[in-house]
Amino acid sequence: MRKSLIVAGVLAGLATPLAAAPRPVAVLQKLAECRTIVADAARLACFDAAAAAVGEATARNDIVVLDREAVRETRKGLFGFSLPKLPFFGERDAKDRAEAREVIDEIDGVAAAVRGFGYNQFRIVLEDGAVWSTTEAMTYDTPRVGSKVHIKRAALGSYLLKVDGGRSVKAKRDG
Repeated sequence: MRKSLIVAGVLAGLATPLAAAPRPVAVLQKLAECRTIVADAARLACFDAAAAAVGEATARNDIVVLDREAVRETRKGLFGFSLPKLPFFGERDAKDRAEAREVIDEIDGVAAAVRGFGYNQFRIVLEDGAVWSTTEAMTYDTPRVGSKVHIKRAALGSYLLKVDGGRSVKAKRDG
């Protein structure tokens, strides 16, 4: 009984940071605070120092700024992975909430590499680097480099992969 309470407490502690809203980054907060300075010279000096700090933090990869299009492309690139809610995909306004509800149900790609691994199953690497493996035999034409690949979400967290308009087979995302 006591062990299960400890484990539950640890798990709750791990889940809280992911579920919480992202906190403002200190260097960006300082940049925003510069707007409140009334004196022109002091405000300019504050902005110069804060902009330099933001530039240095970006160069060190301490902060990364993504626009809406980059977030959308990242969501598309993560299609097929089971991930927790991540704080950098947080919802701030109605447009963010609408985009968060926008679920990508299917993707199209082109096979950049194909490798068979027995029993008519294949590992297919798409041009964007996504790696998919069929989990059942493909009993029709084998996929080739340059084949058009269509992957869609199916029931219960599974995925169906179709090559060159052929029959769908079950698949999973490997990388």
